[in-house]
Amino acid sequence: MQRLGTALLAALSVPAVAQVATGRTMQLLAPAVIGQTVSFRIASPATAAGNFYVVLWCAPPFAGTAALSVPGFTLLGAVLVDPPRSVSAVAGHLGATGSATHGVTIPNDLSFVGYAWDLQSADFDASTPTLWFSDDELTLVVANTPAPNMVWIPAGTFPMGSNAGPPDGVPPYNPGANERPVHQVTISRPFWIGRHEVTQAEYQALMGTNPSFHQGPAWPNSGNQPVEMVAHNAAMAYCAALTAQQAAIGRVPTGYQYRLPTEAEWEYCCRAGTTTEFHCGPTLVCGQANFYYSMHTGSSCNSLGTAVVGSYAANAWGLHDMHGNVWEWCLDAWDGSANYPSGPVVDPFVQSGPWQVYRGGSWMGNSYYCRSACRSGGYMPGRHLGFRVVLAPVLP
Repeated sequence: MQRLGTALLAALSVPAVAQVATGRTMQLLAPAVIGQTVSFRIASPATAAGNFYVVLWCAPPFAGTAALSVPGFTLLGAVLVDPPRSVSAVAGHLGATGSATHGVTIPNDLSFVGYAWDLQSADFDASTPTLWFSDDELTLVVANTPAPNMVWIPAGTFPMGSNAGPPDGVPPYNPGANERPVHQVTISRPFWIGRHEVTQAEYQALMGTNPSFHQGPAWPNSGNQPVEMVAHNAAMAYCAALTAQQAAIGRVPTGYQYRLPTEAEWEYCCRAGTTTEFHCGPTLVCGQANFYYSMHTGSSCNSLGTAVVGSYAANAWGLHDMHGNVWEWCLDAWDGSANYPSGPVVDPFVQSGPWQVYRGGSWMGNSYYCRSACRSGGYMPGRHLGFRVVLAPVLP
């Protein structure tokens, strides 16, 4: 096998001749995600059972077909990787059904995000001698998201809170003491956050129930609207169930879990690099989010209930409905006091207090409550209260 692998990589001089399909394919079984094992299957006809095989690994990916000849072998199929830049990733014997399954572990290191490579298999029968290449190759790109609708957020530092006063010509709505002082917060490790709030369909599929008020004939798109009427402990239970489900299929990086965002993580994501009262600027007007009344125009937005997630423009980090639609539960507890520290902090997380924090405002409220820094808390569910999840480091 090693001699053949060496020949495959070294002997290229004769242009490849187009051949009929070999009936051999490569199938991706798990995605290439940092900290995870990308799994793939070589599927060949049963007549290939027992053949030796190699998998060629080529980086970066190669477009088209390559020229290759192996002295003494008849080649069937096209070479879809670039032999001079290839190594033999794995080798072995095809099983009784002509198939084999392999995995490659991606380091849990964000520097690998975007790394791309091709894999193509080739099997041979030395008695013929014939070499067959698979009819396809796998072009794998290391992703920074383990599941659909999760957005990768880098570590960073931001100013948390607000010192803003009332805008000119607008009724006063200056921040309360519980949003002060503005202080520097560092989020020390990257994480993922839901592109939108958890929908009724997502909650129903995982938990087998849907507590939402906004469902039924009057709400034909309710499956794509945020789940609401969810208590904090129910949101936590959803996160635990999602962690178990995704961990079972190898999509939870080491040291991470699905959970609610901390209050600091939530504001960091809402602001998306901005320092204004809203991620879209100093004001919020009808049409920018799903809320009831704009204090900046003095007009009603005629919101009658929750909207389909993603109906409004995303912020700079690709996140929808961080302002309005439903308030979102956070992981932190809160006693309602002015409990921000005056100095810089790293990864703050408050664990004691009679209430649970929620953020972002809702379809029922005015623009004041939709501000990036606005804080509120409670413990009862409501038709204005939902949540989104993060895949983030496990906290003590």
